[in-house]
Amino acid sequence: MKLSAEKIQSNWNRYINEITDSFSKERTDILLPFLDKYKERMMMMPASSKNWHHSAFAGGYTDHVLRVFDCANKLYETWVSMGGDVSTYTVEEMHFAALFHDLGKMGQQEGEYYQPNDSQWHMDKLGQMYKFNTDIPAMKVPERSLFILQEIGCKVTQNEFITIKIHDGLYDESNKFYFMSGQKETRLRTHLPLLMHQADHMAAQIEFELWNNSSNPKSSSKPANASKGDKTLRAAKKINAANNPNLTTATLDVIDSFFKD
Repeated sequence: MKLSAEKIQSNWNRYINEITDSFSKERTDILLPFLDKYKERMMMMPASSKNWHHSAFAGGYTDHVLRVFDCANKLYETWVSMGGDVSTYTVEEMHFAALFHDLGKMGQQEGEYYQPNDSQWHMDKLGQMYKFNTDIPAMKVPERSLFILQEIGCKVTQNEFITIKIHDGLYDESNKFYFMSGQKETRLRTHLPLLMHQADHMAAQIEFELWNNSSNPKSSSKPANASKGDKTLRAAKKINAANNPNLTTATLDVIDSFFKD
């Protein structure tokens, strides 16, 4: 699966527009020059390394982030309609977490995170289209996202910090402290991290399904094992009263119905 050059460009344009429309001038004065500096890298980078994971293709990062943004907005409406308390965070905080939760996937300012795989075997056998850049310090994506934001001087709220940090949910063992609290006092004070994890998970699953459907299109031609199935059908068609005297007329009628047009 891959995106056209036009789609990659339109996604980037929308990404910049969402940032411009969602945040204060104080923030955009920091974010927009940074994004412009790394525009070529960020516009073309993938959202993951393996093709069966999600959006492991050129332009996949922006495509994924925008889908998370859209899923978050839909889920926000669901939380509201079902009685969720949205007074504990702002829409700006939700949008900020959605648009920058995976910023760490750009790598360090001095080195990209994902590099095209030069091993055909890994691409063909494992679906690993990209490899990780081992020249930059190892760091979890959420933590690198927060590191980059503080490095460029972009302040985040406590809600944004926690939401970005734990948006991977229980896929990250260290997040148990936040999601599996044993005391009322230590439970999350807002459902924003849950909403963001749901949005991210939803987007990633949709992206997997889009890839899977494009890689395995439905076909009207016979499947590879059709010959075995045909033999079963031919054998079944031979079932009749003459050579199966113990079968009732009703049973034979049911069997016969499977072969009528």
